Amino acid sequence: MAFGILEPQGLAHPADVLGTAVLEETNVSQSDVFCKHALGRPDLILVPTPSDDPSDPLNWSRWRKEAAFAVLFLGTTLAGTCGPLVAPAFVEIAGDLGRSLSQIAQINGALVLAIGFGSVLLAPMQMKWGMRPVFLLAAIVAFIGQIWAGASGSNYPSLIAARVVQGLGMGAYFNTVPAAIEAIFFVHERGSRIALWNLGLVGGINLGPVISAQICQYEGWHFAFWWQALACGLVLLGTVVAVPEMMYDRTYYEHACERRRELLASGPRSPYEEEEKASPTQKEATLARVVTAPQDVGTGTASRWSQYRVCTGVKSQTPFVQLLLRPLYYVCSPTVIWATLTFSVCFNLLPLAATVYGQIFGSPPYNLSVGGIGLVGGVPPLIGTLIGTFTTGPISDSLAKWLAKRNNGIYEPEYRLLTMSLFLVFGGMGFYGWALQESSSWVVPAIFIAILHVGVSAATISCFSYITDALREGAADALGFVVLVKSIVGFGITFFVNDWYAARGPRQFFVSLGSLVIATSGLAIPAWIWGKRARNWFERRQILLQKKENPTVPASASGDV
Repeated sequence: MAFGILEPQGLAHPADVLGTAVLEETNVSQSDVFCKHALGRPDLILVPTPSDDPSDPLNWSRWRKEAAFAVLFLGTTLAGTCGPLVAPAFVEIAGDLGRSLSQIAQINGALVLAIGFGSVLLAPMQMKWGMRPVFLLAAIVAFIGQIWAGASGSNYPSLIAARVVQGLGMGAYFNTVPAAIEAIFFVHERGSRIALWNLGLVGGINLGPVISAQICQYEGWHFAFWWQALACGLVLLGTVVAVPEMMYDRTYYEHACERRRELLASGPRSPYEEEEKASPTQKEATLARVVTAPQDVGTGTASRWSQYRVCTGVKSQTPFVQLLLRPLYYVCSPTVIWATLTFSVCFNLLPLAATVYGQIFGSPPYNLSVGGIGLVGGVPPLIGTLIGTFTTGPISDSLAKWLAKRNNGIYEPEYRLLTMSLFLVFGGMGFYGWALQESSSWVVPAIFIAILHVGVSAATISCFSYITDALREGAADALGFVVLVKSIVGFGITFFVNDWYAARGPRQFFVSLGSLVIATSGLAIPAWIWGKRARNWFERRQILLQKKENPTVPASASGDV
Protein backbone atom coordinates (compact mmCIF):
# COMPACT_ATOMS: atom_id res chain seq x y z
CA MET A 1 0.00 0.00 0.00
CA ALA A 2 1.58 3.27 -1.19
CA PHE A 3 0.36 6.58 0.28
CA GLY A 4 -2.90 4.97 1.42
CA ILE A 5 -3.79 3.47 -1.99
CA LEU A 6 -4.95 -0.10 -1.35
CA GLU A 7 -3.37 -2.79 -3.52
CA PRO A 8 -5.56 -5.46 -5.18
CA GLN A 9 -5.07 -8.92 -3.75
CA GLY A 10 -3.35 -11.70 -5.66
CA LEU A 11 -1.18 -9.55 -7.96
CA ALA A 12 2.27 -10.80 -8.96
CA HIS A 13 3.49 -7.26 -9.61
CA PRO A 14 2.07 -3.87 -8.52
CA ALA A 15 2.10 -2.64 -12.13
CA ASP A 16 -0.21 -5.43 -13.35
CA VAL A 17 -3.26 -3.15 -13.24
CA LEU A 18 -4.70 -1.09 -16.07
CA GLY A 19 -3.31 2.45 -15.76
CA THR A 20 -0.47 1.60 -13.38
CA ALA A 21 2.97 1.90 -14.98
CA VAL A 22 6.68 2.03 -14.24
CA LEU A 23 7.45 5.72 -14.78
CA GLU A 24 10.63 6.34 -12.79
CA GLU A 25 13.57 3.94 -12.85
CA THR A 26 15.00 3.29 -9.38
CA ASN A 27 17.29 0.77 -7.74
CA VAL A 28 14.22 -1.20 -6.66
CA SER A 29 12.12 -0.94 -9.81
CA GLN A 30 14.05 -1.13 -13.07
CA SER A 31 12.91 -1.49 -16.65
CA ASP A 32 14.07 -4.09 -19.11
CA VAL A 33 15.88 -3.43 -22.37
CA PHE A 34 12.62 -2.88 -24.22
CA CYS A 35 11.74 0.32 -22.40
CA LYS A 36 12.78 3.71 -23.75
CA HIS A 37 13.72 6.80 -21.83
CA ALA A 38 13.08 10.53 -22.18
CA LEU A 39 15.82 12.51 -23.89
CA GLY A 40 18.32 13.60 -21.26
CA ARG A 41 16.46 11.70 -18.52
CA PRO A 42 17.79 8.13 -18.27
CA ASP A 43 15.67 7.63 -15.13
CA LEU A 44 12.37 8.69 -16.78
CA ILE A 45 10.69 5.87 -18.73
CA LEU A 46 8.53 6.77 -21.71
CA VAL A 47 4.96 5.56 -21.21
CA PRO A 48 3.57 4.44 -23.64
CA THR A 49 6.63 2.90 -25.28
CA PRO A 50 6.97 4.34 -28.82
CA SER A 51 7.83 2.17 -31.80
CA ASP A 52 10.71 2.93 -34.16
CA ASP A 53 8.44 4.11 -36.97
CA PRO A 54 8.85 7.88 -37.64
CA SER A 55 5.12 7.99 -38.47
CA ASP A 56 4.22 6.81 -34.99
CA PRO A 57 2.47 9.87 -33.42
CA LEU A 58 4.60 9.45 -30.30
CA ASN A 59 7.67 9.98 -32.53
CA TRP A 60 6.40 13.09 -34.31
CA SER A 61 8.56 16.19 -34.16
CA ARG A 62 7.74 18.73 -31.50
CA TRP A 63 6.43 21.31 -33.97
CA ARG A 64 4.13 18.77 -35.62
CA LYS A 65 2.61 17.79 -32.29
CA GLU A 66 2.25 21.42 -31.23
CA ALA A 67 0.66 22.47 -34.53
CA ALA A 68 -2.00 19.77 -34.25
CA PHE A 69 -2.60 20.57 -30.61
CA ALA A 70 -2.87 24.31 -31.35
CA VAL A 71 -5.70 23.72 -33.84
CA LEU A 72 -7.51 21.44 -31.42
CA PHE A 73 -6.98 24.01 -28.67
CA LEU A 74 -8.62 26.70 -30.82
CA GLY A 75 -11.52 24.37 -31.62
CA THR A 76 -11.93 23.61 -27.92
CA THR A 77 -11.95 27.33 -27.13
CA LEU A 78 -14.75 27.89 -29.65
CA ALA A 79 -16.65 24.97 -28.15
CA GLY A 80 -16.43 26.82 -24.84
CA THR A 81 -17.47 30.20 -26.23
CA CYS A 82 -20.43 28.67 -28.06
CA GLY A 83 -22.43 27.97 -24.88
CA PRO A 84 -22.69 31.44 -23.32
CA LEU A 85 -22.24 33.24 -26.64
CA VAL A 86 -25.48 35.22 -26.39
CA ALA A 87 -26.13 34.78 -22.65
CA PRO A 88 -25.51 38.50 -21.87
CA ALA A 89 -28.32 39.37 -24.31
CA PHE A 90 -30.91 36.89 -23.01
CA VAL A 91 -33.24 39.68 -21.88
CA GLU A 92 -32.98 41.37 -25.29
CA ILE A 93 -33.49 38.07 -27.14
CA ALA A 94 -36.56 37.32 -25.03
CA GLY A 95 -38.06 40.63 -26.17
CA ASP A 96 -37.14 40.12 -29.83
CA LEU A 97 -38.56 36.59 -29.98
CA GLY A 98 -41.52 37.20 -27.67
CA ARG A 99 -40.52 34.40 -25.30
CA SER A 100 -40.03 34.11 -21.54
CA LEU A 101 -36.56 34.14 -20.01
CA SER A 102 -36.87 30.46 -19.09
CA GLN A 103 -37.66 29.61 -22.73
CA ILE A 104 -34.67 31.62 -23.93
CA ALA A 105 -32.49 29.67 -21.49
CA GLN A 106 -33.38 26.57 -23.52
CA ILE A 107 -31.15 27.98 -26.26
CA ASN A 108 -28.26 26.94 -24.04
CA GLY A 109 -30.03 23.80 -22.84
CA ALA A 110 -30.46 22.48 -26.36
CA LEU A 111 -26.78 23.09 -27.07
CA VAL A 112 -25.62 21.39 -23.89
CA LEU A 113 -27.75 18.32 -24.53
CA ALA A 114 -26.56 18.08 -28.15
CA ILE A 115 -22.94 18.25 -27.00
CA GLY A 116 -23.54 15.15 -24.88
CA PHE A 117 -25.08 13.17 -27.71
CA GLY A 118 -22.46 14.47 -30.14
CA SER A 119 -19.64 13.22 -27.93
CA VAL A 120 -21.23 9.78 -27.63
CA LEU A 121 -21.81 9.59 -31.39
CA LEU A 122 -18.37 10.82 -32.42
CA ALA A 123 -16.41 8.57 -30.03
CA PRO A 124 -17.30 5.31 -31.86
CA MET A 125 -16.73 7.05 -35.18
CA GLN A 126 -13.23 7.84 -33.97
CA MET A 127 -12.65 4.22 -32.99
CA LYS A 128 -14.00 2.99 -36.32
CA TRP A 129 -12.45 5.42 -38.82
CA GLY A 130 -9.88 7.45 -36.91
CA MET A 131 -9.53 10.89 -35.39
CA ARG A 132 -8.92 13.00 -38.49
CA PRO A 133 -12.31 12.36 -40.17
CA VAL A 134 -14.03 13.00 -36.82
CA PHE A 135 -12.33 16.37 -36.35
CA LEU A 136 -13.05 17.33 -39.96
CA LEU A 137 -16.72 16.38 -39.61
CA ALA A 138 -17.00 18.20 -36.27
CA ALA A 139 -15.51 21.40 -37.73
CA ILE A 140 -17.86 21.30 -40.73
CA VAL A 141 -20.97 20.68 -38.62
CA ALA A 142 -20.07 23.43 -36.15
CA PHE A 143 -19.43 25.85 -39.04
CA ILE A 144 -22.83 25.12 -40.57
CA GLY A 145 -24.54 25.46 -37.19
CA GLN A 146 -23.13 28.95 -36.62
CA ILE A 147 -24.26 30.15 -40.05
CA TRP A 148 -27.71 28.68 -39.45
CA ALA A 149 -28.07 30.47 -36.09
CA GLY A 150 -26.93 33.78 -37.56
CA ALA A 151 -29.56 33.51 -40.30
CA SER A 152 -32.38 32.31 -38.01
CA GLY A 153 -33.88 35.78 -37.62
CA SER A 154 -36.72 35.82 -35.08
CA ASN A 155 -37.64 32.16 -35.65
CA TYR A 156 -37.30 30.52 -32.22
CA PRO A 157 -37.58 26.85 -33.36
CA SER A 158 -34.98 27.49 -36.08
CA LEU A 159 -32.59 28.98 -33.51
CA ILE A 160 -33.06 25.95 -31.25
CA ALA A 161 -32.36 23.61 -34.18
CA ALA A 162 -29.22 25.56 -35.08
CA ARG A 163 -27.96 25.26 -31.51
CA VAL A 164 -28.52 21.50 -31.65
CA VAL A 165 -26.39 21.29 -34.81
CA GLN A 166 -23.68 23.39 -33.14
CA GLY A 167 -23.66 21.07 -30.14
CA LEU A 168 -23.34 17.94 -32.25
CA GLY A 169 -20.20 19.38 -33.84
CA MET A 170 -18.74 20.71 -30.60
CA GLY A 171 -19.07 17.31 -28.91
CA ALA A 172 -15.78 16.15 -30.44
CA TYR A 173 -13.81 18.76 -28.51
CA PHE A 174 -15.08 17.46 -25.17
CA ASN A 175 -13.91 13.85 -25.38
CA THR A 176 -11.91 13.31 -28.58
CA VAL A 177 -9.32 15.99 -27.79
CA PRO A 178 -8.28 14.25 -24.53
CA ALA A 179 -8.00 11.03 -26.56
CA ALA A 180 -5.78 12.90 -29.05
CA ILE A 181 -3.60 14.12 -26.18
CA GLU A 182 -3.30 10.51 -25.06
CA ALA A 183 -2.27 9.47 -28.57
CA ILE A 184 0.58 11.94 -29.15
CA PHE A 185 1.94 12.76 -25.68
CA PHE A 186 3.57 10.59 -23.02
CA VAL A 187 2.13 10.14 -19.53
CA HIS A 188 4.54 12.61 -17.91
CA GLU A 189 3.49 15.28 -20.46
CA ARG A 190 -0.28 14.87 -20.32
CA GLY A 191 -1.08 16.81 -17.16
CA SER A 192 0.01 20.13 -18.63
CA ARG A 193 -1.75 19.32 -21.93
CA ILE A 194 -5.01 18.47 -20.20
CA ALA A 195 -4.59 21.75 -18.30
CA LEU A 196 -4.24 23.68 -21.57
CA TRP A 197 -7.26 21.86 -23.01
CA ASN A 198 -9.18 22.89 -19.91
CA LEU A 199 -7.97 26.46 -20.40
CA GLY A 200 -9.38 26.44 -23.91
CA LEU A 201 -12.71 24.99 -22.80
CA VAL A 202 -13.29 26.95 -19.60
CA GLY A 203 -11.45 30.02 -20.88
CA GLY A 204 -13.75 30.00 -23.90
CA ILE A 205 -16.78 29.94 -21.62
CA ASN A 206 -15.33 32.94 -19.80
CA LEU A 207 -13.99 34.89 -22.76
CA GLY A 208 -17.02 34.36 -24.97
CA PRO A 209 -19.38 36.68 -23.06
CA VAL A 210 -16.73 39.41 -22.87
CA ILE A 211 -16.48 39.64 -26.64
CA SER A 212 -20.01 38.67 -27.57
CA ALA A 213 -21.56 41.18 -25.13
CA GLN A 214 -19.93 44.03 -27.03
CA ILE A 215 -21.09 42.56 -30.35
CA CYS A 216 -24.62 42.06 -29.03
CA GLN A 217 -24.76 45.59 -27.67
CA TYR A 218 -23.45 47.42 -30.71
CA GLU A 219 -24.24 45.12 -33.67
CA GLY A 220 -27.05 42.86 -32.46
CA TRP A 221 -27.03 39.34 -31.05
CA HIS A 222 -27.26 37.68 -34.50
CA PHE A 223 -23.80 39.01 -35.38
CA ALA A 224 -22.27 37.05 -32.50
CA PHE A 225 -23.05 33.88 -34.45
CA TRP A 226 -21.62 35.30 -37.68
CA TRP A 227 -18.31 36.11 -36.00
CA GLN A 228 -18.29 32.66 -34.43
CA ALA A 229 -18.87 31.18 -37.89
CA LEU A 230 -15.75 32.97 -39.15
CA ALA A 231 -13.69 31.51 -36.30
CA CYS A 232 -15.11 28.03 -36.97
CA GLY A 233 -14.06 28.40 -40.60
CA LEU A 234 -10.49 29.03 -39.46
CA VAL A 235 -10.60 25.88 -37.32
CA LEU A 236 -11.84 23.90 -40.31
CA LEU A 237 -8.95 25.20 -42.41
CA GLY A 238 -6.44 24.44 -39.64
CA THR A 239 -7.82 20.92 -39.27
CA VAL A 240 -7.35 20.24 -42.97
CA VAL A 241 -3.76 21.50 -42.92
CA ALA A 242 -2.34 20.63 -39.49
CA VAL A 243 -4.32 17.77 -37.87
CA PRO A 244 -3.22 14.40 -39.31
CA GLU A 245 -4.49 10.99 -38.30
CA MET A 246 -3.36 10.23 -34.74
CA MET A 247 -4.50 6.64 -34.31
CA TYR A 248 -1.65 4.19 -34.78
CA ASP A 249 -1.56 0.40 -34.56
CA ARG A 250 1.54 -0.42 -32.54
CA THR A 251 0.60 -4.06 -32.04
CA TYR A 252 3.28 -5.37 -34.41
CA TYR A 253 5.94 -3.68 -32.30
CA GLU A 254 4.54 -5.14 -29.10
CA HIS A 255 4.54 -8.62 -30.56
CA ALA A 256 8.13 -8.24 -31.75
CA CYS A 257 9.20 -7.07 -28.30
CA GLU A 258 7.40 -9.96 -26.67
CA ARG A 259 9.05 -12.52 -28.95
CA ARG A 260 12.50 -11.08 -28.30
CA ARG A 261 11.80 -10.85 -24.57
CA GLU A 262 10.97 -14.55 -24.53
CA LEU A 263 14.16 -15.35 -26.43
CA LEU A 264 16.29 -13.31 -24.03
CA ALA A 265 14.52 -14.76 -20.99
CA SER A 266 15.21 -18.30 -22.17
CA GLY A 267 18.93 -17.58 -22.34
CA PRO A 268 21.45 -17.53 -19.50
CA ARG A 269 20.34 -14.03 -18.45
CA SER A 270 16.89 -12.46 -18.32
CA PRO A 271 16.20 -8.96 -19.60
CA TYR A 272 16.12 -7.71 -16.02
CA GLU A 273 19.54 -9.20 -15.27
CA GLU A 274 20.82 -7.67 -18.49
CA GLU A 275 19.49 -4.32 -17.31
CA GLU A 276 21.54 -4.36 -14.14
CA LYS A 277 24.78 -4.25 -16.16
CA ALA A 278 23.62 -2.13 -19.06
CA SER A 279 23.92 1.64 -19.38
CA PRO A 280 21.07 3.62 -20.98
CA THR A 281 23.06 3.86 -24.24
CA GLN A 282 23.69 0.12 -24.27
CA LYS A 283 20.00 -0.49 -23.59
CA GLU A 284 18.95 1.54 -26.62
CA ALA A 285 21.51 -0.29 -28.75
CA THR A 286 20.27 -3.65 -27.52
CA LEU A 287 16.70 -2.62 -28.21
CA ALA A 288 17.58 -1.64 -31.77
CA ARG A 289 19.37 -4.95 -32.31
CA VAL A 290 16.72 -7.30 -30.96
CA VAL A 291 13.53 -5.52 -31.89
CA THR A 292 13.91 -3.51 -35.05
CA ALA A 293 15.04 -6.19 -37.43
CA PRO A 294 13.36 -5.83 -40.85
CA GLN A 295 11.19 -8.90 -40.34
CA ASP A 296 9.82 -7.42 -37.09
CA VAL A 297 8.98 -3.94 -38.34
CA GLY A 298 7.02 -4.73 -41.42
CA THR A 299 3.95 -2.66 -40.74
CA GLY A 300 3.16 0.91 -39.73
CA THR A 301 2.11 3.95 -41.69
CA ALA A 302 3.05 3.91 -45.38
CA SER A 303 4.21 7.53 -45.43
CA ARG A 304 4.00 10.70 -43.43
CA TRP A 305 1.68 12.41 -45.89
CA SER A 306 -0.76 9.51 -46.00
CA GLN A 307 -1.80 10.55 -42.48
CA TYR A 308 -3.33 13.71 -44.00
CA ARG A 309 -5.89 11.86 -46.11
CA VAL A 310 -9.49 12.48 -45.13
CA CYS A 311 -9.68 8.89 -43.89
CA THR A 312 -6.76 6.48 -43.63
CA GLY A 313 -8.96 3.40 -43.48
CA VAL A 314 -10.98 1.36 -41.02
CA LYS A 315 -9.32 1.21 -37.61
CA SER A 316 -11.52 -1.43 -36.00
CA GLN A 317 -13.36 -4.47 -37.29
CA THR A 318 -15.91 -4.18 -34.49
CA PRO A 319 -19.39 -3.29 -35.84
CA PHE A 320 -20.25 0.38 -35.46
CA VAL A 321 -23.39 -0.34 -33.44
CA GLN A 322 -21.31 -2.28 -30.93
CA LEU A 323 -18.86 0.61 -30.70
CA LEU A 324 -21.78 3.01 -30.28
CA LEU A 325 -23.08 1.02 -27.31
CA ARG A 326 -19.67 0.46 -25.75
CA PRO A 327 -19.75 3.60 -23.52
CA LEU A 328 -22.64 1.95 -21.64
CA TYR A 329 -20.18 -0.64 -20.34
CA TYR A 330 -18.63 2.11 -18.23
CA VAL A 331 -21.77 2.46 -16.15
CA CYS A 332 -20.28 -0.34 -14.04
CA SER A 333 -16.85 1.26 -13.62
CA PRO A 334 -16.35 2.90 -10.20
CA THR A 335 -13.67 5.09 -11.77
CA VAL A 336 -16.07 6.41 -14.39
CA ILE A 337 -18.87 6.81 -11.85
CA TRP A 338 -16.63 9.05 -9.76
CA ALA A 339 -15.56 11.08 -12.82
CA THR A 340 -19.17 11.43 -13.96
CA LEU A 341 -20.34 12.78 -10.62
CA THR A 342 -17.36 15.11 -10.29
CA PHE A 343 -17.43 16.51 -13.81
CA SER A 344 -21.23 16.87 -13.85
CA VAL A 345 -20.97 19.07 -10.77
CA CYS A 346 -17.78 21.05 -11.33
CA PHE A 347 -18.29 21.86 -15.01
CA ASN A 348 -22.00 22.65 -14.76
CA LEU A 349 -21.24 25.18 -12.05
CA LEU A 350 -19.92 27.50 -14.76
CA PRO A 351 -22.96 27.73 -17.08
CA LEU A 352 -25.21 27.54 -14.02
CA ALA A 353 -23.63 30.68 -12.57
CA ALA A 354 -23.41 32.35 -15.98
CA THR A 355 -27.13 31.81 -16.57
CA VAL A 356 -28.02 34.09 -13.63
CA TYR A 357 -25.43 36.79 -14.33
CA GLY A 358 -28.06 38.86 -16.12
CA GLN A 359 -30.39 38.66 -13.12
CA ILE A 360 -27.62 39.47 -10.66
CA PHE A 361 -25.72 42.29 -12.34
CA GLY A 362 -28.55 43.76 -14.38
CA SER A 363 -30.53 44.54 -11.21
CA PRO A 364 -29.88 46.82 -8.21
CA PRO A 365 -27.45 47.51 -6.67
CA TYR A 366 -25.26 46.87 -9.73
CA ASN A 367 -27.49 47.93 -12.67
CA LEU A 368 -24.89 47.02 -15.31
CA SER A 369 -25.50 47.23 -19.05
CA VAL A 370 -25.33 44.20 -21.35
CA GLY A 371 -21.70 45.02 -22.10
CA GLY A 372 -20.92 45.43 -18.41
CA ILE A 373 -22.53 42.09 -17.57
CA GLY A 374 -20.40 40.46 -20.25
CA LEU A 375 -17.21 41.97 -18.80
CA VAL A 376 -17.96 40.97 -15.21
CA GLY A 377 -19.06 37.51 -16.32
CA GLY A 378 -15.99 37.06 -18.51
CA VAL A 379 -12.84 38.79 -17.28
CA PRO A 380 -12.77 37.56 -13.63
CA PRO A 381 -13.51 33.94 -14.67
CA LEU A 382 -10.80 34.15 -17.31
CA ILE A 383 -8.28 35.37 -14.75
CA GLY A 384 -9.24 32.58 -12.37
CA THR A 385 -9.05 30.00 -15.15
CA LEU A 386 -5.57 31.18 -16.18
CA ILE A 387 -4.34 30.93 -12.61
CA GLY A 388 -5.93 27.52 -12.14
CA THR A 389 -4.57 26.17 -15.41
CA PHE A 390 -0.98 27.31 -15.08
CA THR A 391 -0.74 26.10 -11.51
CA THR A 392 -2.74 22.87 -11.56
CA GLY A 393 -1.18 21.43 -14.74
CA PRO A 394 2.48 21.69 -13.66
CA ILE A 395 1.58 20.71 -10.08
CA SER A 396 -0.22 17.60 -11.35
CA ASP A 397 2.70 16.46 -13.51
CA SER A 398 5.29 17.26 -10.83
CA LEU A 399 3.34 15.41 -8.15
CA ALA A 400 2.90 12.40 -10.44
CA LYS A 401 6.66 12.12 -11.03
CA TRP A 402 7.57 12.91 -7.41
CA LEU A 403 5.19 10.32 -5.97
CA ALA A 404 6.19 7.70 -8.56
CA LYS A 405 9.84 8.14 -7.60
CA ARG A 406 8.96 7.57 -3.94
CA ASN A 407 6.83 4.56 -4.81
CA ASN A 408 9.76 2.60 -6.25
CA GLY A 409 9.14 4.09 -9.70
CA ILE A 410 5.50 2.94 -9.89
CA TYR A 411 3.01 5.51 -11.19
CA GLU A 412 -0.64 5.34 -10.13
CA PRO A 413 -3.36 7.40 -11.87
CA GLU A 414 -4.75 8.24 -8.40
CA TYR A 415 -1.87 10.70 -8.02
CA ARG A 416 -3.92 13.01 -10.28
CA LEU A 417 -6.61 13.24 -7.59
CA LEU A 418 -4.52 15.34 -5.22
CA THR A 419 -5.37 18.53 -7.09
CA MET A 420 -9.04 18.03 -6.14
CA SER A 421 -8.01 19.72 -2.88
CA LEU A 422 -7.77 22.97 -4.86
CA PHE A 423 -11.40 22.54 -5.90
CA LEU A 424 -12.39 22.17 -2.25
CA VAL A 425 -10.48 25.27 -1.14
CA PHE A 426 -11.08 27.70 -4.00
CA GLY A 427 -14.47 26.41 -5.17
CA GLY A 428 -15.90 26.52 -1.67
CA MET A 429 -14.31 29.86 -0.93
CA GLY A 430 -15.74 31.34 -4.15
CA PHE A 431 -19.35 30.34 -3.52
CA TYR A 432 -19.44 30.91 0.25
CA GLY A 433 -17.64 34.22 -0.10
CA TRP A 434 -20.06 35.34 -2.80
CA ALA A 435 -23.01 34.33 -0.64
CA LEU A 436 -21.81 36.18 2.47
CA GLN A 437 -20.58 39.42 0.87
CA GLU A 438 -22.88 42.42 1.11
CA SER A 439 -21.01 44.97 -0.97
CA SER A 440 -22.88 47.18 -3.44
CA SER A 441 -19.84 47.22 -5.73
CA TRP A 442 -19.52 44.68 -8.53
CA VAL A 443 -15.79 44.35 -7.75
CA VAL A 444 -16.33 42.16 -4.66
CA PRO A 445 -18.43 39.44 -6.35
CA ALA A 446 -16.05 39.61 -9.32
CA ILE A 447 -13.18 38.62 -7.01
CA PHE A 448 -15.10 35.62 -5.72
CA ILE A 449 -16.01 34.64 -9.29
CA ALA A 450 -12.27 34.53 -10.11
CA ILE A 451 -11.54 32.44 -6.99
CA LEU A 452 -14.31 30.02 -7.91
CA HIS A 453 -12.86 29.44 -11.38
CA VAL A 454 -9.45 28.57 -9.94
CA GLY A 455 -11.11 25.66 -8.15
CA VAL A 456 -13.27 24.57 -11.10
CA SER A 457 -10.21 24.47 -13.38
CA ALA A 458 -8.36 22.28 -10.88
CA ALA A 459 -11.29 19.85 -10.64
CA THR A 460 -11.69 19.52 -14.41
CA ILE A 461 -7.97 18.91 -14.93
CA SER A 462 -7.88 16.35 -12.14
CA CYS A 463 -10.95 14.52 -13.46
CA PHE A 464 -9.85 14.23 -17.09
CA SER A 465 -6.21 13.44 -16.25
CA TYR A 466 -7.36 10.63 -13.98
CA ILE A 467 -9.69 9.10 -16.57
CA THR A 468 -7.13 9.41 -19.38
CA ASP A 469 -4.38 7.69 -17.38
CA ALA A 470 -6.59 5.13 -15.64
CA LEU A 471 -8.41 3.75 -18.69
CA ARG A 472 -5.82 4.31 -21.44
CA GLU A 473 -7.46 3.19 -24.71
CA GLY A 474 -10.89 3.20 -23.12
CA ALA A 475 -10.67 6.90 -22.26
CA ALA A 476 -12.58 8.12 -25.34
CA ASP A 477 -15.54 5.84 -24.68
CA ALA A 478 -15.56 6.64 -20.97
CA LEU A 479 -15.34 10.38 -21.57
CA GLY A 480 -18.19 10.12 -24.05
CA PHE A 481 -20.35 8.66 -21.29
CA VAL A 482 -19.13 11.28 -18.79
CA VAL A 483 -19.89 14.17 -21.15
CA LEU A 484 -23.32 12.74 -22.01
CA VAL A 485 -24.36 12.57 -18.35
CA LYS A 486 -22.90 16.04 -17.73
CA SER A 487 -24.90 17.40 -20.65
CA ILE A 488 -28.15 15.81 -19.49
CA VAL A 489 -27.64 17.32 -16.03
CA GLY A 490 -26.79 20.69 -17.55
CA PHE A 491 -29.86 20.54 -19.76
CA GLY A 492 -32.09 19.81 -16.79
CA ILE A 493 -30.62 22.71 -14.81
CA THR A 494 -31.71 25.25 -17.41
CA PHE A 495 -35.38 24.51 -16.67
CA PHE A 496 -35.27 25.82 -13.11
CA VAL A 497 -32.06 27.73 -12.36
CA ASN A 498 -33.45 31.21 -13.10
CA ASP A 499 -36.65 30.56 -11.15
CA TRP A 500 -34.63 28.97 -8.32
CA TYR A 501 -32.44 32.06 -8.01
CA ALA A 502 -35.45 34.40 -8.13
CA ALA A 503 -37.31 32.43 -5.46
CA ARG A 504 -34.45 31.78 -3.03
CA GLY A 505 -32.23 34.81 -3.44
CA PRO A 506 -28.47 35.01 -3.91
CA ARG A 507 -27.38 33.96 -0.42
CA GLN A 508 -29.21 30.64 -0.25
CA PHE A 509 -28.45 30.00 -3.92
CA PHE A 510 -24.68 30.30 -3.53
CA VAL A 511 -24.54 28.59 -0.12
CA SER A 512 -26.21 25.56 -1.74
CA LEU A 513 -23.63 25.54 -4.53
CA GLY A 514 -20.76 25.87 -2.04
CA SER A 515 -22.08 22.87 -0.09
CA LEU A 516 -22.24 20.92 -3.33
CA VAL A 517 -18.56 21.72 -3.94
CA ILE A 518 -17.59 20.33 -0.51
CA ALA A 519 -19.58 17.14 -1.00
CA THR A 520 -18.13 16.53 -4.46
CA SER A 521 -14.56 17.14 -3.28
CA GLY A 522 -15.04 14.56 -0.54
CA LEU A 523 -15.67 11.85 -3.15
CA ALA A 524 -11.98 12.03 -4.09
CA ILE A 525 -11.04 10.39 -0.77
CA PRO A 526 -12.63 6.97 -1.44
CA ALA A 527 -11.46 7.24 -5.05
CA TRP A 528 -7.88 7.65 -3.78
CA ILE A 529 -8.08 4.77 -1.30
CA TRP A 530 -9.97 2.19 -3.37
CA GLY A 531 -9.28 3.50 -6.87
CA LYS A 532 -6.66 0.92 -7.78
CA ARG A 533 -8.80 -1.95 -6.53
CA ALA A 534 -11.70 -0.56 -8.53
CA ARG A 535 -9.60 -0.43 -11.69
CA ASN A 536 -8.42 -3.99 -11.14
CA TRP A 537 -11.97 -5.21 -10.45
CA PHE A 538 -13.28 -3.61 -13.62
CA GLU A 539 -10.46 -5.03 -15.74
CA ARG A 540 -10.41 -8.55 -14.30
CA ARG A 541 -14.12 -9.12 -14.76
CA GLN A 542 -13.81 -8.21 -18.42
CA ILE A 543 -16.56 -5.63 -18.37
CA LEU A 544 -14.58 -3.80 -21.03
CA LEU A 545 -14.63 -5.19 -24.56
CA GLN A 546 -11.50 -7.25 -24.95
CA LYS A 547 -8.90 -5.42 -27.00
CA LYS A 548 -7.25 -8.71 -27.89
CA GLU A 549 -10.19 -9.45 -30.13
CA ASN A 550 -9.67 -6.08 -31.81
CA PRO A 551 -5.94 -5.28 -31.91
CA THR A 552 -6.27 -1.97 -33.75
CA VAL A 553 -6.58 0.58 -30.95
CA PRO A 554 -5.51 4.18 -30.31
CA ALA A 555 -1.80 4.76 -30.17
CA SER A 556 -1.52 4.87 -26.41
CA ALA A 557 -3.29 1.59 -25.87
CA SER A 558 -0.18 -0.40 -26.58
CA GLY A 559 2.06 1.50 -24.26
CA ASP A 560 1.68 -0.46 -21.04
CA VAL A 561 5.01 -0.99 -19.36
